[in-house]
Amino acid sequence: ATLAEQLLSQGCDELQSPPFLRAVMLLLSHPGLGEPGDFQALKKVLSLVGQLQRLKPAKETLIKWFSQLPLTVLENRLGQMQQFITLALLEAQGEGFTHLEDVIAMAQKDGLARHVRNALRLMDICWGANQVRLEHQQHWRTRRKAQLMRQQGQVLDDEAAQSLPLTQFHNDAINECGEGVLKHDLKEVLEMQYQHRGQYFTTIQDDRRRDFGIIEFPFVLTPVSKVRMLNIESLLLQREEMRSSMALSVYLRFSLNQNPWLVLKVRRNSIVEDALQQLAVFGRDQLKKPLKVVFDGEEGVDEGGVQKEFFQLLVEQLYNEDYGMFERIDESRNFWFNKNSFEVNLQFELFGTVLGLAIYNNVILDVHFPMAVYKKLMYGTCAKLGLQDLLDFQPSLAQGLIALLEHEDAASFQETYGPLRFVVQYECFGAVQEAELQEGGKDIEVTFENREEYVRRYCDYIFHTSVERQFNAFRKGFDQCIKDTLFRQLFRYDELELLICGSKELDFRALETAATYQDGFTKSSAPVKWFWEVVHSLSPEEKRSLLQFCTGCDRAPVGGLGRLPFILSRAGSDSDVLPTVHTCFNHLLLPDYNSKEKLESRLRLAIQHCHGFGLM
Repeated sequence: ATLAEQLLSQGCDELQSPPFLRAVMLLLSHPGLGEPGDFQALKKVLSLVGQLQRLKPAKETLIKWFSQLPLTVLENRLGQMQQFITLALLEAQGEGFTHLEDVIAMAQKDGLARHVRNALRLMDICWGANQVRLEHQQHWRTRRKAQLMRQQGQVLDDEAAQSLPLTQFHNDAINECGEGVLKHDLKEVLEMQYQHRGQYFTTIQDDRRRDFGIIEFPFVLTPVSKVRMLNIESLLLQREEMRSSMALSVYLRFSLNQNPWLVLKVRRNSIVEDALQQLAVFGRDQLKKPLKVVFDGEEGVDEGGVQKEFFQLLVEQLYNEDYGMFERIDESRNFWFNKNSFEVNLQFELFGTVLGLAIYNNVILDVHFPMAVYKKLMYGTCAKLGLQDLLDFQPSLAQGLIALLEHEDAASFQETYGPLRFVVQYECFGAVQEAELQEGGKDIEVTFENREEYVRRYCDYIFHTSVERQFNAFRKGFDQCIKDTLFRQLFRYDELELLICGSKELDFRALETAATYQDGFTKSSAPVKWFWEVVHSLSPEEKRSLLQFCTGCDRAPVGGLGRLPFILSRAGSDSDVLPTVHTCFNHLLLPDYNSKEKLESRLRLAIQHCHGFGLM
């Protein structure tokens, strides 16, 4: 503690010096630091780390050093911080920590919020070190080496390519404290947004901050908690918009006629045109309102199920080959932007808007994009895409480029791969076209010396240059929904895919545990027991069909099937009537069948038909 106080008194230049940083590393490795019940010394060391974390060169040096530590040491540092945060919050929670008012009061008591923030700053250094390991693990050279060793019946033993699971950074105390902590930090950060544009986390003096830091360091949050924060922020923004409109109406003395919903009325046979025309009218703030969809000529009332079918039909149409917006990559079963597309930018913009609308309305979409799309949506031009991404997207092409890079004999390079130029050939409506990878590329030969530059430019062409117009419109539509929100601050690119596509892992045991029963059925009713026995005996494909029938989607929401509200009701006495559903409410109505065999046959027949909405 005394050494930490002495180091804290140093100036900025001294704080960033290697001898000083080595002293900090020694302090953090002290075996008695952070013993439960006596956190005073740890708090002083964390205050020191808090100052260092705001100095970019010092932080980068610590991340580099941490990434070179044995993985067990990194894990111990992380566990130490998790323990401190958990015990600090649980102690405070004992005095009342669920309501926003309680949190505001407790956050300032004994500097609780500041100490948690500093602990998260050290966790952020651990996170950065772990990301360095992950990048090495996912690099194409590491993956190629692991592949070759597997072919020889061996396992790659590379300590630097090992990393901690990202879930290990989640903090249970933060995620399970109720919405009090989440609302508190969201309120504080939104206030900072209004007062300090741009990098408000670094521009505000630390002693003036009152948040715990969970938005600045969202790796501690589970995807479920992040979705809760996104919903809270959306609700707050909608309320603020409503207040502004009401104030304007009073000032200008006109009546307010605002719909709290975003209402779309579409025809099934013109769903793309109708959606495009109507969404073009709405402003960015209106797109964050809850969506209601009306199919022209149909009686269905949208309580969730109609909008699910709307999204499904719209995505199917936009993927349709008749529009020519996307091309299917058979190897990875993904879709990529068609560089030869004649569609105007508005169609691509519509698709991007659809993704954003689905996120804010908690609708899972049946879209098939490679991870590179989600990286580009989140990071834009800063997205680092290369051979490792091409391996997941077009593996055959990537393997060919890897072979070119791995060629060891300079003398035989031209004989093996020549003649190659800095151009890409592709087919455009039956004719072969050429695109230069750089100016004058058709006259530049690929040699043993410049092959790495050739591969880099080839990947850049695929991921960026060839689809620049299409993707920019796509991202513009997506930003209509999520720009000026905390979305990109909270979520990672892989979590974006989970939000949009849902989880492929279907745990029907969790769904059974979470299910509720109505109209005479209970957990012990014979048909209920038979139903779950049949469900658990289904094949994976049949389970997806059942989920599609009951909910309108064949994937689990964020958090798994255990978080899906599912109701099973008795629909009359035994009969030959098929089971029916209210997909809006994930509500299955099951007749009181007199045998398991009859229930199974009726259920299997029912799940084959699930399109269209009418009153029941």
